[in-house]
Amino acid sequence: MKKTADSAIYSQAARMLRSVAHPARIEIIELLVAEQTLTVNEIKDRLGLTQSMTSQHLSVLKTAGIVACDKEANSCHYYIQNKNVLKLLECVQRCARDQAG
Repeated sequence: MKKTADSAIYSQAARMLRSVAHPARIEIIELLVAEQTLTVNEIKDRLGLTQSMTSQHLSVLKTAGIVACDKEANSCHYYIQNKNVLKLLECVQRCARDQAG
């Protein structure tokens, strides 16, 4: 495959799409939008996930630059770092609703 000037952008777009390609991650993003900041324990309690699973999902989102955290004492408060992902999710959810009929 021939490399183009936009190859890096396409690669980043694919990484971002993969990072939100899980229902729990979408729920985490929506929770953070509604609540502004939450700890791992608050997220796990609201979604009914294990702490380990919640941490893994947050790690994927953090690596993709979608969420970030501020450390305070013994906890980390997660928040949405890249607000553009909200537009992406709105578009995907509209497509899903249209397809569902």
